Amino acid sequence: MPPASPDSPVGRARGPVRAAARTAGSGALEALLVDLAPHLQRGTTLEARHRGADGDRLRLASGVPALDARLGGGFPTGRLCEIYGPPSSGRTALALSLLAGTLARGGLAAWIDPADAFDPTSAAEALGASAGSLERLLWVRARTEREALRSSERLLRSEGFGLVVLDCVHLADPTRRASPRTGFRDADWLRLSRLAASARTTLLALSSTPRTGARAELVLELAPRGPRFLGPPDLLDALETTAVLRRHRSRPTDQAIPFSIASPIVPAIALPSDDAAHDAC
Repeated sequence: MPPASPDSPVGRARGPVRAAARTAGSGALEALLVDLAPHLQRGTTLEARHRGADGDRLRLASGVPALDARLGGGFPTGRLCEIYGPPSSGRTALALSLLAGTLARGGLAAWIDPADAFDPTSAAEALGASAGSLERLLWVRARTEREALRSSERLLRSEGFGLVVLDCVHLADPTRRASPRTGFRDADWLRLSRLAASARTTLLALSSTPRTGARAELVLELAPRGPRFLGPPDLLDALETTAVLRRHRSRPTDQAIPFSIASPIVPAIALPSDDAAHDAC
């Protein structure tokens, strides 16, 4: 199939998989999933790949060793997870790190983008050596909350994606609604969590406030500590942030994990906690 024109709602990335760079509308999404069918790995195949020799479920490493250690190895596969926090807290950067790990292993991933805020160029810079793998990323430009929900369900039912990121940040303004959970009801999150489990796919919701309630296996709150510069000249080196595990089915919660979301050329590093710094004095 030839590439779509620049004005088309469906764009195509180059490469052997020829995954969509972007898609808008349920019809376009259905067509692309049909086109990608030969490259999709079904749930039973993913299950075999997602278990190690000891039978433990594979976890997606975040790229932050201190955080992965606290999470028992990373974000669980086949589960609904949530990262929330204010702007500049590192929520998108952390999601891109998870995306890089998925693509580096040869998997397919999807990014559902209701606000058309995803920037492939910036994503390629953040992914670094994995940028060429963006050919295996499906970019879904959902126009409404309901379309974002339907796209999430359809992608999970395809059982071929290792990671699906659902950007909920711009779906609603909590100051304009009685509930910060937007149009996604508890029943919707329950259905998505079950579909993720069936598909062995990590479904990651990004938001500014907690939205998934009790349906998520893992909920991580990020709070920015400030930028870090190198220079002169002053160049942004990293964003220093703190993660707090607010919900996890099997790990201790409410413990602060300070770390640095680094620029593409500098790996993420853990920072000493306030308690540790005090003890060292």
